[in-house]
Formats: sequence, structure tokens, C-alpha cells
Amino acid sequence: MKKLDWSDLYYFAAVARHGSLAKAAQALGVTHSTVFRRITGLEEDLSAKLFDRLPEGYRLTALGRELESYSERIAGTIDEMQRIFENRNEELKGPINLTAPHNFAYRFLPPLIAEFRTLYPDITVNMLASNADYNLSRREADLAIRATPAPPDYLAGQKLFSLGWSAYASPGYQQLNPPLTQDDPFRDQQVILASNELSHIAVFQWAEKHLDARQIVSRCNDLMSMSALAVAGVGIALLPDDQAKPELQSLFALDSRFRSDIWVLMHPDLRGCARLMLFKDFIVTRLREEPLFQGLGALIPPPSPATT
Repeated sequence: MKKLDWSDLYYFAAVARHGSLAKAAQALGVTHSTVFRRITGLEEDLSAKLFDRLPEGYRLTALGRELESYSERIAGTIDEMQRIFENRNEELKGPINLTAPHNFAYRFLPPLIAEFRTLYPDITVNMLASNADYNLSRREADLAIRATPAPPDYLAGQKLFSLGWSAYASPGYQQLNPPLTQDDPFRDQQVILASNELSHIAVFQWAEKHLDARQIVSRCNDLMSMSALAVAGVGIALLPDDQAKPELQSLFALDSRFRSDIWVLMHPDLRGCARLMLFKDFIVTRLREEPLFQGLGALIPPPSPATT
């Protein structure tokens, strides 16, 4: 057996964690071919097969499962070392990996990143648009915009605002369907609901319990897709109010208990990284100036230092 390149175990841990080369590559910020090459090289050095290549992804073999716990400890140590070095980095240059839900990533953040780039051209902002929670401890992302009622204790967080939820529909849908009733506004209506990673959201859990299955005409794993279907007249979509757009009308506000708290999160070990703190403060300020969120002024706390 050849002498191991221990850095290969970092790639192994990522593939084992995510179950595919593509997802591991995205999390590591490298190319698909790089991950493939490192995994293949590791198997050749060990003269052993660590993954079964299946149509649905990479699945650990028995030997791979034995190696997994060791590789996770090595990967965790490498992540901690990287955070130590980055925490002392006072240079205003280098990459920042930002993850955000699709609507923020597509609608609000691109102009902010463009503005930031004109001010600091040596800082590269990489966007990871996803509803999934990238692991900030493993450096899958440096900064996260996330909807959560309570961030994990091990992350440093700053609350931006709280978003209400409403029922939205297009004028075309309303013309072809019965008018809403005061006592039961969902009666005889067609509704678009969530699937997969959005199904845990409180408003969708409530809807699953209280709506007739025959009313559910479509499901989506993405809020922007739900909004697009509502614009096309497929049905009523239950959406956070940042999804408001001219093509849709807000029919009624949903219960205040369904509000979504929006946070900016980072690992506390990175609070000494100058470029990251500069970018975080920039997007916090700019997002609070966004006209759509100005009506939430009473819900926006004054700027304060990040707290754990």
C-alpha cells in the first residue's frame, strides 16, 4: 500500500457526508473532477473500494463505513485549523462563500454583491443558493442568511427582521374560482403546498392538517417555484411576504405565529476575519435599506455586535 495523502480523507469525508461527488464539490468549493480524482486516488492507494457507485449517488462500502469516523475527525481538525488562520486574516482580499435561500440569492443579493465588488474588487463572493442548511462549522459556507426561529448556540448571529406570510393568487385565478369566504377562506379553493425540505415549515404543516387533500393541486420544494405557479393561475400559494410581486395579489395575511425570523449567521471563530466582517456588515446594512423590508421597521432591531 502506498503512503496515504491525508488530505484525500478530507474529500472522502465530504463525499461520505453528502452522498455524491457534485454535492461534495459544491460544499468544498472545488470542481467535480477534483473530487473524483482525489477519491479515485485514495482507493488506489488503499487498494480498496470505499464507495459503491450507484445511480442515486455514492454509498459507502463496509470498509468505507469503518473509515468514515476517522476521516470526520481529520476533516474537523482541518476545519478548525482553517478557522484559526482565517480569524487572524486582516487582508481585504480572498474568497467569501455565502449561502442564502433561493429568493434572497436570486432577487436581493446580486445587486449587493455587484456593489460590494466595485468597492472591494479583491474580495470574491461565491453564492450558494439553497434551502438546505450548509454546515458553517465544516466551512461549507462562511456566511449564511437563514430563516430560523432560534439559531444554533454554536453560531454567531444577527437578526435582520421577521417576515409575515400571506395567501397569494393571480387575478386570473380569482376570476375562474369562487370568491373567498370570511369564515373559511380556503373553502373550495385550490392550493399550492410544499414538499421535501420545505415541508417542515410551520405554515405548511398546518395546511397539511387542515386542508382537504383534493384542494392541493401542486407541490414544490422551492418558494420561487410556488410563486411562479401562482402567477400562472394554478392555485393559491402560501408565501412569505418577500415573495410579493406585481403579478400576485395578497388575499389575506396568515396567522402571526407563522412569521419567519431572518438571520445572518457565521461561525464565531471567524469574527477576526476582516473581509468577512466587512461583507457581513455591508449586506446587513443594505438589506435593512431594501424598500420591501421597510414596512418591517418596527420588527428590525437596531444594529448591534454579533452575539452567540
